[in-house]
Amino acid sequence: MTDAGDGRTPWIFAIRTRLFVALALLAALLTLSLSIWIEREASRQLEDELTAKLHAVGGAAVVLLKPDLVPGLLRFTPALKGFGTYQDARRNLLVLQQLTGVRRIFLADLDGHSFVDTDSTATIGTALPTLRFHRAVFDKVAAGEPSAVPLFTDVDGQIKKTGYVPVRTRSGEVVAVVGVEADAVFLGAARLLRARILGVGAAGLILALILAAFLARGLTRPLERLVVWARRLGSGDLSHPVPVEGRDEIGVLGLTLEQMRVHLESQDRELRAMVAGVAHEIRNPLAGIKLYADLLASDAALAESQRTRVEKVRREMDQLARIVDEFLLFARPAHPSPESIDLLHVIEEVIGVMGPRAASRAVSLEMVPGPQSCPVHFDPTHLRQVLQNLIGNGLEAVEPGGTVRITWRSESQVQVDVEDDGPGISAEVRERIFEPFFTTKPTGAGLGLPIVQRLALLNQARLEVGRSDLGGTRMRLGMPRGRAT
Repeated sequence: MTDAGDGRTPWIFAIRTRLFVALALLAALLTLSLSIWIEREASRQLEDELTAKLHAVGGAAVVLLKPDLVPGLLRFTPALKGFGTYQDARRNLLVLQQLTGVRRIFLADLDGHSFVDTDSTATIGTALPTLRFHRAVFDKVAAGEPSAVPLFTDVDGQIKKTGYVPVRTRSGEVVAVVGVEADAVFLGAARLLRARILGVGAAGLILALILAAFLARGLTRPLERLVVWARRLGSGDLSHPVPVEGRDEIGVLGLTLEQMRVHLESQDRELRAMVAGVAHEIRNPLAGIKLYADLLASDAALAESQRTRVEKVRREMDQLARIVDEFLLFARPAHPSPESIDLLHVIEEVIGVMGPRAASRAVSLEMVPGPQSCPVHFDPTHLRQVLQNLIGNGLEAVEPGGTVRITWRSESQVQVDVEDDGPGISAEVRERIFEPFFTTKPTGAGLGLPIVQRLALLNQARLEVGRSDLGGTRMRLGMPRGRAT
């Protein structure tokens, strides 16, 4: 979309953009939240399963170690590691380690020292650093309840988990603990699951973006048509019905606007009919009065003072006749017959017509050279009428010795600027300048620019008023390009 200077909403503030971004953010947030939740939930459940496995392996180790022999194992020293009892106990733990796939199994006393360990680097009586950092967990096991430490990372960067089970004698006394350590390999699976979810979510996000684009386009396209229609309505074009149908809220809005348009069009017809009727009622007696004034002016017996008064009456009659003609032109339906015409040829014709009038007012009428070949799609009669009116207004706005300048250029559309170095017009007047019967001149009906505006709209053109570089007013006529001939 174009910027606000063209009367359109900047794309960053458009409803389509906001709806698209909102749906995209919602889809992305849902995908990200779902992937994080699933990963955490899967990790929690897998960690619980790992804890249960560690406790089960620990329970099996307790059975293999024979709890009644454990107090004797806790009295071993490094010098006694060759004894058969110790070797049998360690061998049983190694076999269990291989069968279950855990990383380490050890028997520790209640002070946190390992006595039988599958880790070959751990000697009898080695202090377990893990228990120092998780003393509360160890105390819980010492009280007779299996427990486990949270996931931790060892010095090699491996994520692990250790579970503990108590070793009870026949009397029920807890004399030691068995620890089972395993790698948290499930985290890799959880991360893979998250990656897959994000992949599926990304595909879903793309689909959501496509859906959001179609939804936003379907919602805003009727609104864009309404904007174009409303702009034409605001410029005075009441002939086109509202281009929106449907049973939704936009359709109801379109129906309401169409009812408003029909009502305004009816009022406009009544106004034009009234204006035409008044003009005809004035025109008939005006013709008779003018005839008698002409006859009176031709009377040779008139004194000079009387002749001056008669000439003043005749001038006022001519001015009144022009106003009546404007009334009739405003009331008369205009049916354009646009065709491809040479803009330069029309401008030269109009300047030829308006040149004597400019000379009589000692005003310089300048034509700044533009593209030599500049076809426009416009009704020839309407274009001449529009340019004559705009140039005529410029001639009336400047003082003797002033300048009226005509320039044109061809871009996406053809633009003609009629500028003057007069006093210009205020912002308040600029807002009402195209209203029928509004005028700041001492004479005139205030219908010239409304007629020009209507002719421009009928030819799919646009008339704008602004400030000229010359210091006065700039009237810009934007027209559709024609076919080169």
